[in-house]
Amino acid sequence: MKNVFSTGHKLLTGLTLLLLAGSLMAESSIPATYVKPDTDLAKYKRVLVKPLNMVDIEILKPAWEQDNDEVWVFKAEASIAVQEWFMDAMQLELETNGGYAMVSESADDVLRIEVELLSITPYVKPGTRAGDINGHVISTLGSGDLVVSAEFRDSQTRELLILVEGERTIGSEYKELSYENHVANLKAVFEEWGSKIRKALDEAHGK
Repeated sequence: MKNVFSTGHKLLTGLTLLLLAGSLMAESSIPATYVKPDTDLAKYKRVLVKPLNMVDIEILKPAWEQDNDEVWVFKAEASIAVQEWFMDAMQLELETNGGYAMVSESADDVLRIEVELLSITPYVKPGTRAGDINGHVISTLGSGDLVVSAEFRDSQTRELLILVEGERTIGSEYKELSYENHVANLKAVFEEWGSKIRKALDEAHGK
């Protein structure tokens, strides 16, 4: 069986195959676009995480597909599973081992977190098959670019404390193109985001 390594000519099967890797948070702290002066996360002992917002997400073609008139469509039905994976990952990372309880209501000690996916630029059209009739197995290094906006707000005043936004490269390792790998990678991304938030809160609380 042959392996075909591609950096952008074969890829993905729907939305879950687009949101693979890339990081919302930097290695050591939150790389904020904006931080409100005198922001102190130490006052927040619980977290209100809003469902992952994909309402206005756009699928943008990469530069090498601009001459292709075929429409690339976001499959909205995939959003339910993606949102569940996001919330599960946030709960796992934030609550375990003496962490920060996730709540559904505002309070003085509750930090509100809102994450929105603004656009995805996959390297090839969603729905590209993982292999071909000649037995080639497609392996890919990354899968596109993702534009994210994350807002950290006081849950009662809704005052913006921290804003993180910008483009993130999706994926950094060669992996065989498969649904299972894409789902696992996507869950790992969300867990990484939760881990970064947990680390920022722990640092603020001196843990």
